[in-house]
Amino acid sequence: MLFILLRQSFTNQMKAMFLMFLSVAMGTAVSASLVAISLDVQGKVSRELRSFGANITIEPKVEGLAGLAGQRRFLSEEDIPKAKTIFWRHNIIGLTPFLELEALLEVAHSGATSKRKVMGAWFDHSIMLPGESEPFDAGVSSVMPWWEVSGSAPGEGEALVGVSLAQELGIKSGDTVRLMGRDLRVSGTLSTGGAEDGLLVLNLNELQSLSGNEGALTRVMVSALTTPMDEFAYKDPDTMSKVEYEKWYCTGYVTSIAKQLEEVFGGSRVKPIWRVAETEGRVLERLTVLVYLLTLAALVAAALGMSTTLAASVLRRLDEIALMKAVGADRMGISIIFLAETFIIGLAGGLVGYLISLAAAHYIGVEVFGSALDQKGILLPASILSALGISSLAAWLPIRRALMVKPAVVLKEVH
Repeated sequence: MLFILLRQSFTNQMKAMFLMFLSVAMGTAVSASLVAISLDVQGKVSRELRSFGANITIEPKVEGLAGLAGQRRFLSEEDIPKAKTIFWRHNIIGLTPFLELEALLEVAHSGATSKRKVMGAWFDHSIMLPGESEPFDAGVSSVMPWWEVSGSAPGEGEALVGVSLAQELGIKSGDTVRLMGRDLRVSGTLSTGGAEDGLLVLNLNELQSLSGNEGALTRVMVSALTTPMDEFAYKDPDTMSKVEYEKWYCTGYVTSIAKQLEEVFGGSRVKPIWRVAETEGRVLERLTVLVYLLTLAALVAAALGMSTTLAASVLRRLDEIALMKAVGADRMGISIIFLAETFIIGLAGGLVGYLISLAAAHYIGVEVFGSALDQKGILLPASILSALGISSLAAWLPIRRALMVKPAVVLKEVH
């Protein structure tokens, strides 16, 4: 009997049923697409934000008498590959070492000599890692993408001159400068908008060789994908219980990644660049909240659209409802008929909405992030459940209206 009533209902109200199906399908498609984005948005956006540069700096640890005496300490170049052995090694997407010293600089064409800061860095440098078949990019571009080189990166016997230093000393590309007893050709100028504009920049290995500091580094800049900082992330690890420490250590906070880097770099002090890390955290948190609010809005809009259509359908079927009640149908029986209709619409709409969301999420991922979003297996059951939730919510008021029908009044009016 129920099957016959449902078939007649769908046959006689094809337009209304289609509109309700369309509301559920579109609401589910939008919400499932947004959920797919939210599940993958942190990784995608965090990777995009990494284009702004490093968020962790590693420096030599100087304390006690060495600090009071102003003794110089260095990091070891041998420790660099160890950064890709920590628990969060796959989150390390860029790093490069630097060596900064002071030395006498002589300009060949003018003979002017002055003590200047000199920096060594890796340009277009890759390193092989244990167990990896592909080299890892450890050049300046992986952590300092805003560096603008006019000319070419320094090779053997060459150097870059910061734009401020070049203007001050009258140096241009092709000139020769003398550093630590060796003539260097100026291969170009460097513009960063920072302190590097006043430096002479060489290839790291060449500066190490010239200064006699083989394998020595003064800092390493790291670019790492991180989890947004929350209240727990700021807690002092020394005050944590064992369970809390394990949770903190195994969460991709910038602080926990910094701690793990400090463990593999001997004699180091690792610090997050808080201005960068906190800004990223706020952006990711607000974006996630925005996505969930839009998801909720899509579900509510779908429920309202279906509820309105279903309410109009109930009004058209008042005489049918009154007749069923007059021949003995109870409240449960009438409720089951309408719930069965909405269940069928919700199931069909949820499945179609999920299929639409696959295409929509792929398009958004490619157009916005440059790569497709990961399709989580949980999206299909989530889409079906959300569609059934929309249908149930939408059916509540119309069913309540149907149950309030008084057969005597309605049938008298019909008669």
